[in-house]
Amino acid sequence: MAMAATVPRYTAEEVRQFEDRGVRYEVIRGDLFVTPAPGTPHQLLVVELAHLLYDYLAVHHLGRVITGPFEVEFSDDSAVQPDLLVVLHTQRSRLTPERHQGPPALVIEIISYSSKRTDRLQKRELYLSEGVPEYWIVDPDLKRIEHWRPDHSAPEILTKEITWQPTPKTPPLAIELPHLFRASEI
Repeated sequence: MAMAATVPRYTAEEVRQFEDRGVRYEVIRGDLFVTPAPGTPHQLLVVELAHLLYDYLAVHHLGRVITGPFEVEFSDDSAVQPDLLVVLHTQRSRLTPERHQGPPALVIEIISYSSKRTDRLQKRELYLSEGVPEYWIVDPDLKRIEHWRPDHSAPEILTKEITWQPTPKTPPLAIELPHLFRASEI
């Protein structure tokens, strides 16, 4: 008689104890996800987006952009490290020196070969179910952004421009996508 294999369930605290070996450890609903360090185009996009968001947030006195690896904990069994996140001043109480508790105002993941499935499935489901108002999946190969919101069943697929307006009284940030993707070319 065959016995079923038991798949271990992890907590955020257990995953924090793992030795850092140049990989990213994340836990989503108790499942462990390990991804290798990203490549140059990925990191160039992180820098470009961080720069654009930083300038916008500073001009309008709205909050901060934080680049990964930095932990966002949603529950005891769900803690992830998005490539970029935005924490508005109104969310400051959820930001600690170690991590952000709960949904940030914006989460951005830049997909690579090893993260494609996790970013589009498990992380998307986690972010939207936990109340992240906007989730961007940046695809450098297809040169597009999937713009997800909790109240939409499908993403907007954007190739020309993406806009973000975190508060109704603030003018939106508009990012030209062809320029963004040119910035990631080696």
